[in-house]
Amino acid sequence: MNSEADPLSRLHPAAMVINALKSIRRLVSASALPGIVVLFSQGLSPLTIALVLLGAVVLVVLAAVWGFLSWRATTYGVVGGAFRLRQGVLQKNERTIPLEHVQSVDTVQGIVQRIFGVYEVRVETAGGGSGEPDASLPALGRGATEALRREIEGSRREPVGTEEEAGPEILRRLSVRDLLIAGATSGQIGIALSLLAVGSQVFDEFLSEAFFRDLVERLAPNALVVVLILVPVVALFAWLLAIAGTVLAHFGFTLSRDGDFLYIKRGLLERREATIPLGRIQAVRISEGVLRQPFGLASLRVESAGYGEDAGVSAVMFPLLPRDEVQMLLREAAPEFAVDPPLVPLPRRALRRYVFRGCVPGLILAAAAILVSYLVFDAAFGLPALLLVPLFALYGWQRFRDAGWALEDDRLVVRSRSLARVTVVAPRRRLQSRSVFQSPFQRRLRLATFGTEVASGAGGSALEVTDLGSDDAGRLVEMLSARTPFRTGSEEPGRRDHPA
Repeated sequence: MNSEADPLSRLHPAAMVINALKSIRRLVSASALPGIVVLFSQGLSPLTIALVLLGAVVLVVLAAVWGFLSWRATTYGVVGGAFRLRQGVLQKNERTIPLEHVQSVDTVQGIVQRIFGVYEVRVETAGGGSGEPDASLPALGRGATEALRREIEGSRREPVGTEEEAGPEILRRLSVRDLLIAGATSGQIGIALSLLAVGSQVFDEFLSEAFFRDLVERLAPNALVVVLILVPVVALFAWLLAIAGTVLAHFGFTLSRDGDFLYIKRGLLERREATIPLGRIQAVRISEGVLRQPFGLASLRVESAGYGEDAGVSAVMFPLLPRDEVQMLLREAAPEFAVDPPLVPLPRRALRRYVFRGCVPGLILAAAAILVSYLVFDAAFGLPALLLVPLFALYGWQRFRDAGWALEDDRLVVRSRSLARVTVVAPRRRLQSRSVFQSPFQRRLRLATFGTEVASGAGGSALEVTDLGSDDAGRLVEMLSARTPFRTGSEEPGRRDHPA
């Protein structure tokens, strides 16, 4: 219990166990490799095993003592319009965060927290941007978590009934079926293949070079068959790994709203509850992945100033929903961004530049394949790679076709494509800068590149329209700098040289 003179509160007693486990993990990770080397160099004698067991007991005891001392030294609370956190066993330190600087109060419930029925509470500030939260409380009970959140965010929920309060209104839940579809169409197979490559390097450390040489000699006579079998198997395993990653991250995904705050719950092994203040949202991104667009599916992300543990750049608002239901969800969750006007297309003269830029990677790949085939096989086996060039040209044409922009009721809408087709909606008041760039090649065709930026994390997130008409680019900057509301097509000169 705290004295009356000290208004700060202590963590849940489970923090002792959590801090002890963190200490054990740090010590084990630091001493595991040297310990294994010493253990095997000295041999597995009874004396060595006894010393290892004794060291483990001492480690657990020291970690338990440290966990208790850390719990005793940590207090927190809201005092005088600021969140205060005191901690430190050997060196005392106190963190004070004014409430107006607090960006969000998020919770994470890992496996250990779930065992004790507690939550890790993370306090993020508007100037955040590092990988770690500005303040972290490793163990609070549900009641203490809600009380702290109300103190920081303000009492917006009025009691209904005796002791219960009306919780946030649930806007949408992700079903298990949609979760599996999100994983299958996430496009994360490249990341999964990277993980497999890292795993293969780990195996290289344990398997000798002679083993691999012998394996290659045995498989060489049937190399084509092995490749035809191995490539689909690796791709299938990477695809399943991508689905598993999506399931772990977004299981039970629930989007709720209470007043001026959005709440997101997600996670299977580690349950996370995130808070997104509507006033901090700078832009909304509607992403239609290359595997999702044919099925009319999209995902929603928000760009928020200083939000999120991954440098505050972007957070998933909803991982998968039909494209024609996006505006309906935005009207309920973030009405300021619920707009879907017809876009102004790029001028026809920009098509050649998009097709040319699309063809360049295909030409490079084809040239590399032809060169390798001549150097290695002394034959033109690489000529079929030239068939890639029309495919890349088609990709450039698709990028041209999807690009566009619009201004609607003080909101800028920009659409572009890399692999996914991405539509960004940003209010004019959120735009940090406006710029127009024109290269010598663009000047010849009366084209330009318009760019702007919204605040997001420690830096910014760029919005860009490449190769729009130079007159349109200048007019767009003028309208974004105007003081009065506007929309595309209202009181502006007619557009020229746009395809129907």
